[in-house]
Amino acid sequence: MAEPASKPSLLFFILIFLFFSSTSPRDLLDSTTTTTTILDVTSSLQQAQDILSFDPQTQKPSTNTTITTTAQSFSSSTLSFSLELHSRETMYKTHHKDYKSLVLSRLYRDTARFNSLTTRLQLALEDISKSDLQPLETDIQPEDLSAPVTSGVSQGSGEYFTRVGVGNPARQFYMVLDTGSDINWLQCQPCTDCYQQTDPVFDPSASSTYAPVTCQSQQCSSLDTSSCRGGQCLYQVNYGDGSYTVGNFATESVSFGNSGSVKNVALGCGHYNEGLFVGAAGLLGLGGGPLSLTNQLKATSFSYCLVNRNSAGSSTLDFNSVPTWR
Repeated sequence: MAEPASKPSLLFFILIFLFFSSTSPRDLLDSTTTTTTILDVTSSLQQAQDILSFDPQTQKPSTNTTITTTAQSFSSSTLSFSLELHSRETMYKTHHKDYKSLVLSRLYRDTARFNSLTTRLQLALEDISKSDLQPLETDIQPEDLSAPVTSGVSQGSGEYFTRVGVGNPARQFYMVLDTGSDINWLQCQPCTDCYQQTDPVFDPSASSTYAPVTCQSQQCSSLDTSSCRGGQCLYQVNYGDGSYTVGNFATESVSFGNSGSVKNVALGCGHYNEGLFVGAAGLLGLGGGPLSLTNQLKATSFSYCLVNRNSAGSSTLDFNSVPTWR
């Protein structure tokens, strides 16, 4: 049996590559032009060996691995630059056994940065408080009002709820958080047409602080859709998904856990309610309108954190968590 032809050596391919790389396309096409190329085989082999054996994790590029092209290949106005790129892990010599440990390391670094920024903000506020600047006087002091925020999944809803007290004595209700609307409302007895909610329906007759809003009041005139019956203001709110609530407009006390309560908050007492509010007793409007909860609390700021959709835990909704200074 005849011996197989020997495979072309690496040296052969390197010589062919270097020959064509040193000869421009114009030279190959122009048969009338004779070009002489001097090939330094020893230097070329050394360059090829350095490139093939380069390990970016453990070595820095050798000065011999830089291939320099003669100035005739570029126009006189063209410059070429090259820079080495290093990841954070290579600079700080960190090693991660898998992708999960790398992600956890980055999250830890982000948490440390957040804590650093928070500390700097607190120190800045302390410096301001020690100066001649005084906080603006408001009916609600900073950090006085907060309420828990929970996922509505356990109640059969895709919304996020907060837990607040309504009336006197206060009764606790799950309320939908809505930053896109202004009117606060909850389902009320007698409930002529209501959806299913987790808590008992609010009974205004059992509260000593419930007060109907008159038709001539500023609160009634601030409603987008209202009417008058027996001297009392009626409200109606329609939402983009077809949900709606209709009933009497009134003022009532609203409490926020152990952080405090606010009297005379305008809200709707809904007797006809339909929509995607299942599980909740009503809705808190956190928009910027005159009847929104944020406006009625004279809140200069509010913040909230949303827990994971399937989490059984809770986070917080805070009003005036950061003081406003002159």
